[in-house]
Amino acid sequence: MTRGPSPHRPEPQASAERSRHLRVEFEGLEYHEDDRVQAAAYTLEGSSAEGWCVTRNGAKHLELGPGYRLLRTDRCGVCSTDLDRRFLPFPLPQIIGHELIALDAEGQRHVVEINASHQARGLAVECPFCDAGLDTHCPERRVLGIHDLPGGFGPWVLAAENAVFALPPSLPDDVAVLMEPFAAALHAAEWIDPQPGETVAVLGPRRLGLLVVAALAARRRRDASAFRILALSRHDDLSRIALSFGADQAAHPSGESGGPEPVADIVIDTTGSPAGLETALGLARREVHLKSTHGQPAAGLVHATELVVDEISLEAWPEDPGALRALLARAPCLPGDPPQIAWLSAEVPPEDLAQVLPAGADLRVGRDARDLLETWEETPRGRLPRADIAIVDNVEAVDRVLRPRLPDEISLVRPRGRICIRNPRVESGPLGPALGQRGLRLSGSRCGDFRKALPLLESDSALRGCLAQLVTHRLAAGELPQALRLAREPGCIKVVLAHPESEAAWPEARSDQK
Repeated sequence: MTRGPSPHRPEPQASAERSRHLRVEFEGLEYHEDDRVQAAAYTLEGSSAEGWCVTRNGAKHLELGPGYRLLRTDRCGVCSTDLDRRFLPFPLPQIIGHELIALDAEGQRHVVEINASHQARGLAVECPFCDAGLDTHCPERRVLGIHDLPGGFGPWVLAAENAVFALPPSLPDDVAVLMEPFAAALHAAEWIDPQPGETVAVLGPRRLGLLVVAALAARRRRDASAFRILALSRHDDLSRIALSFGADQAAHPSGESGGPEPVADIVIDTTGSPAGLETALGLARREVHLKSTHGQPAAGLVHATELVVDEISLEAWPEDPGALRALLARAPCLPGDPPQIAWLSAEVPPEDLAQVLPAGADLRVGRDARDLLETWEETPRGRLPRADIAIVDNVEAVDRVLRPRLPDEISLVRPRGRICIRNPRVESGPLGPALGQRGLRLSGSRCGDFRKALPLLESDSALRGCLAQLVTHRLAAGELPQALRLAREPGCIKVVLAHPESEAAWPEARSDQK
């Protein structure tokens, strides 16, 4: 399953440019696990064709293979993930920042998708995830400014070759710097499936939430859709902006009656707060879509962020045969492939389950998510070495499915797969009853596709006009500590850090290649 044709392609590098051996030295501001920012000396040396060596404070830090392109950072935005970086399960210290505009040697502006997978690096490697169109979920990927790769708060970045997109002159800097979070917002707007007359609520419209409102409105204009958009904010100024971005109505998150009654069919949680998910569960009639990646437990889920990162959905396991057939019919497997199902419930699978399973379905029964994961990894048979659906008894078991083999950031269920809970209505806490008694579905999504976001931004002038309002503060790159503090203040929407051109001259190619 590959992406369809698009006029927007990553800009290819000429073979001469790929083989140029380059070396840059710079001082980068690193983020530490105690929320401190401190400078460190970095060297990047190598070429796109042969790979790169990254040294930090004189010691070897990273060895990167081929497929990375050196770019000079022009500017980079601060997002909620940056503010909560210490809670994410990746090593620190690191130069963070992933919402960037970068320049090549000729001064051409580019935006960069952050996932450096095999596909993004242009490697001819057999990878079931990249081959299935799930390259943003490749288990061997590095993530710019989040996992290993130095990010855009430093003056230089190494970007995956096929993740670099040249920007058209029509997109001003204040719009282009929002490409990465806007693509993620558009991904959420297209992930959900509002029906005509339904209401989609955006909870917490601020940095990401206002982008989601704008993406929903742009999708509605593009597709002539007939759903309503409700902005849920405690801040009147943000509510006014959301209305100007295309929301039909703005309200307090508690609802008009002041109680926890549902106010929308679908609620998209963009609060960046663990409490946001619990609030969203009380406000939605049929689905909560989670966008927050704060790295902390939420609504009883220890691995709520991992559910978002892997784009996994959570719902009740239907006992009714008709509803079960419908669930299996929309199993998250590739076209033509029967589902791979992990049964982790203490109760044995019911006898009538075999009657509703599609032909060729691979049902594996066990009590340990790690053991079942290893059975699929040992016998991938050319398919994704994961279950498409896992059935568990409780929320605690959901966490074990999401990360059965810590510290490995791997789920038993495939990216964009599904976890079903049997009898969730008996669970304590907000999540189980919402799924079991009210039939809610919890879903999550992460990065978007620049091939979809770029043409929409180019064609929709109203969208561009909205996004240009979001950058409220601009600072120099050396003011990162101030920027992180400022981004946490209620009056700030988006802080952007700019790198002066004088900070980093483009290096000449070296003849003494190592």
